[in-house]
Amino acid sequence: MLARYKRIVTCVRLQITQRKQTAGRMAPTSITKHLRTGDDLPALKPGVLRLYSMKFCPFADRARLVLLAKGIDHEVVNVNTWNKPKWFAEKNPLQLVPVVEEGDKIVYESLIVAKYLDELYPDKNPLIPKDLYQRARDDIVIAYFEGKVVPALFRKEEEVFTKGLAYLEEELKKRGTDYFYGSKPGFVDYVFWPIFARLSASDLLGRGNQVPASYKLLVAWVARMRDDKAVKSIIHPDSAYQEFSKHYRTDNTLFDEIKTPN
Repeated sequence: MLARYKRIVTCVRLQITQRKQTAGRMAPTSITKHLRTGDDLPALKPGVLRLYSMKFCPFADRARLVLLAKGIDHEVVNVNTWNKPKWFAEKNPLQLVPVVEEGDKIVYESLIVAKYLDELYPDKNPLIPKDLYQRARDDIVIAYFEGKVVPALFRKEEEVFTKGLAYLEEELKKRGTDYFYGSKPGFVDYVFWPIFARLSASDLLGRGNQVPASYKLLVAWVARMRDDKAVKSIIHPDSAYQEFSKHYRTDNTLFDEIKTPN
């Protein structure tokens, strides 16, 4: 019994050491093309966290941003979300990205994945506040964003979307900080960013238009986020988002055919 206990302790210490050694990178160890029906599932590498993603998916971007911001060692397996591989249903019965997998552990749903990753590596650039009330406030703001702002962008509901911008502007004013997290980007910032990254590529406020100048705090937040190292690692030009949206959910859906710098 004692020998077994010592082996378990040694194994746990080794895992912690490996995570400390690999944490800190700002890029995945490998990235696949977008795998589709008929493509084989790549073998899992021992001790390497895998992210199933799609490079134009705003919800998968949330997981990518957290991984990069925290410097978590990982690999990316991109999935063709129009012609999905059969094995993907075994990873997520909803067949949506993002999904993270490590050993026999699988987690999916974007907010759950992002929070899981932050809590899995609590000592590496924490993105969620320790204060319980602030956590609750963050959850409330995220719930509003998910319920109002995100659907408004995809449904092209300008009035609802601009009300959401006013809500976020007021929230930044109440917090009195450069970011929703504080003096640096945090969980809320990385949850929100992928939607704002696609705003100027959409027709909602007019092509090329970002947040209206009247929302001064939010405009400044967008500018700061664009300069964030993790954001720079995954953001695409507007033309790429537009090209993807133009063909998505058609037999001509494009993935790897759209060339991007990252």
